[in-house]
Amino acid sequence: MKRSIQCSLVLAVVAVTQAHAARAQSLCAKDEATYFSCPASSGRSINLCGKPAQTLQYRFGKPGRVELAFPARPEEGADVFRYAHYTRFQVDRFEIRFDNAGTEYVLFDYMESSRREAGVNVTQGGKEISVSCRRPVRSRLGELEGKLKCDTESALAGGACR
Repeated sequence: MKRSIQCSLVLAVVAVTQAHAARAQSLCAKDEATYFSCPASSGRSINLCGKPAQTLQYRFGKPGRVELAFPARPEEGADVFRYAHYTRFQVDRFEIRFDNAGTEYVLFDYMESSRREAGVNVTQGGKEISVSCRRPVRSRLGELEGKLKCDTESALAGGACR
């Protein structure tokens, strides 16, 4: 019994520590909704932040040192991001696409059965680089359906959105 209580306590401390680390990694402000956030390599973080129906901005970098914030004016976010979603039994895939200075970015969150892949693919001059998320991944991309333009170019959308 005593050992069971100790194990439960250790698990609770680990869960709280992981949740705190995830919040510390986020580049979203406290008054913003975090639509997507995950730690990537070298202490960097991938984020999509906003105030519902007002602003939306992609951010990549470290707390206190954002390397990319797009668009520069977050109130333009709904006009520059494109949304795609695909679902079937045990599959749920989301993509948010945008172009910045000739470079294409695709923020993605794919779930298949119990396997998850998330991150951002960056394509410039025909060369693609993928930045993968590590755990934990926080995603609320589904809430953006109908609020962003349909990405008819995405294979997920199949040329049309709902």
